[in-house]
Amino acid sequence: MLIEIRQQLGCLHLTHLGYADQTVTKAGPIPDIAVLTTLPTTWALRYSAKNYYKVDPLMRTITLSGEISPIRGTVRDLGQDALAGGDSATFQRDRERRGLGNLFLGVNSSNSYGFRGLTEFTFQVEPAEQRLFTERIRKRLVAIASRIHTALHGSRNPALAAAAAKLLTKREIDCLYWAANGKTDGEIGEILDIARWTVVTYLQNAKNKLGCANRTAAVVTALALGVIEMPVISHRF
Repeated sequence: MLIEIRQQLGCLHLTHLGYADQTVTKAGPIPDIAVLTTLPTTWALRYSAKNYYKVDPLMRTITLSGEISPIRGTVRDLGQDALAGGDSATFQRDRERRGLGNLFLGVNSSNSYGFRGLTEFTFQVEPAEQRLFTERIRKRLVAIASRIHTALHGSRNPALAAAAAKLLTKREIDCLYWAANGKTDGEIGEILDIARWTVVTYLQNAKNKLGCANRTAAVVTALALGVIEMPVISHRF
């Protein structure tokens, strides 16, 4: 879906972050963040090696209170952070040198339950034309960001997810998570250091508790509710 939108919009890359916290304070813990992106793997590896999440304005919206207004449809030029110099400027220059664009626009979105998300669109636009370009495309970006967030998190309800999570044990949630990541029963057993048939039992229990017909439905339900996240890049990545 992201690749299709990228082609239609004519942008270089899209990245969507989903996070359930309604308020994030500077003193609070950094949450795990569900990330979908069209950025190349080579950049993801460099990003990790350089610990760029500390200065990436997209990630800073998660870790710092008030970095971006939580109002749905807010559009911000994320590259403006580079004007302050320092590590932010280094990060921005590195992105530009590696062909990831020179205009980075972030758009806030949320579903009807308050589950928030943030989408970044990257473009290559002549500096003198960036302001006019942003104004011209603003409404379209807001609509597309809402479409992406709805497709990925439209049914996410933090309150319902918390209630559903209480029905499941930690091991059942762990098994659902790794099943969502495409792991087989045997692979999940190796990861969690438990027997394969124990994994089968945990997934069977989770299926019954969530009222699902099979394990696939249980995984989808857990993802839809937000009991487990999509494949995650966390702050520890």
